Amino acid sequence: MKKLYVVALFLGLYGFSDAQITITRADMPSIRDTARYSTTNNNIDINTTGPNMTWDFSNLVINGQGIDSFRSILSVNPLYVLSFNILDYAIRNDAFPAIAQLQISNQYSFYKKTNSYVEIEGFGAEFNGIPLPAAYDVPDKIYQFPLTYGRRDTTAYELTISIPNLGKLHMVGKRFNNVDGWGTVITPYGSFPCLRLRSYQQETDSFTIDALGTTLGIPNNKITYQWLANGQKIPVVEVTGNDQFGFYTVTRRRFRDGFRVPPPPFTVQADFRANHTSCTTRDTISLINRSTPFVAGTSYRYDITPSTYTYVQGTNDTFSLAKVNFTAPGLYTVSLHIVSPTGGTPATGDTTKVDYITVTWPTGMSDLYKDPALQVYPNPVSDILTVRASEPITELTLINTLGQRVMTRTNESKSVSFSVKALEDGTYLMEVVTPSGRQMQKIVIQ
Repeated sequence: MKKLYVVALFLGLYGFSDAQITITRADMPSIRDTARYSTTNNNIDINTTGPNMTWDFSNLVINGQGIDSFRSILSVNPLYVLSFNILDYAIRNDAFPAIAQLQISNQYSFYKKTNSYVEIEGFGAEFNGIPLPAAYDVPDKIYQFPLTYGRRDTTAYELTISIPNLGKLHMVGKRFNNVDGWGTVITPYGSFPCLRLRSYQQETDSFTIDALGTTLGIPNNKITYQWLANGQKIPVVEVTGNDQFGFYTVTRRRFRDGFRVPPPPFTVQADFRANHTSCTTRDTISLINRSTPFVAGTSYRYDITPSTYTYVQGTNDTFSLAKVNFTAPGLYTVSLHIVSPTGGTPATGDTTKVDYITVTWPTGMSDLYKDPALQVYPNPVSDILTVRASEPITELTLINTLGQRVMTRTNESKSVSFSVKALEDGTYLMEVVTPSGRQMQKIVIQ
């Protein structure tokens, strides 16, 4: 008999663990309840659902925390009682995202709960310190009880908010609820038998401007996914987002949690070096990533200006070690952008090295040499630039950072002076030609 009892108890517990739960009024919050939650940037799978599921979100990494506080109407603003009577609780809520543009603050939604439903019956906010209570024309039933797997319901809602000396905000919509899954959800906070609720709000928000007699309306469709468990007061996991023209954009991911200290944000330092910063158009330059710390899966993107270059040896701008040939002389600026995935929150880094690589024609096309007597002054220059060499300067050319020749002077003396006022401020490469060859010199016009 004892063995049979143990077996029966085991089977009973086993059957309970696989049983569907039911969400009722008892699982909803009450005045003075609080519920802590954590937010995350991790992806949460919203597409997989059905019966007897296991949703494993145990690897969620938090990036912040908050507390839902369920208050009485009197504690929010005693004047609201005149509009809503006594409802069950109030909670901060951005019912009208566009309100922020009108400098409206302290938005609250006011809830009533019964054995049959939980609905939003009132809205309150402040406009320039003036209370704006508004009772729903048609309350928004966010839950209808009992919530069980397979339940579907539809409800309409409507709200009008009058703003003194300005106009009216109007929200009208339908809510389509579908309990489309049941099973177990696992988070860093624990493991819970749950129901999965998908709530789609097909809504239009409009604003009527009294002075103009015009009404502006915009669609504001939203989809919320909630994993609901007994006794937790708020969803164990919740994903909210906007649905515009069939494209779903997540705006918030959060889960029921206890107190935690969010980890410090992960940062990366983008850095690189070239194996040579002075080269000719015949040379191959290696751009070597030196970003720290190294994280597997990091992506890279080089950007080089001007665009007179090509990637070689099978590399491109996304290689950690990129190989580049330059096709024209000039001063080249190189940037590196990196994205390192970690903890579900990609860390980005950027660095730019201005006029980092100096490119000249190769020896043989135009002989390069070093004239120790070459003088260029003043540098930086804003007006008259003077160039002196040990032998006559036959040609002098300025090349901008795009590789364009913007000024050329021919001469047969050892000293050349000319105005640069007509040129844009920036860094230039000056090519000095004498009977002995060519020499490149960097100058700055400011």
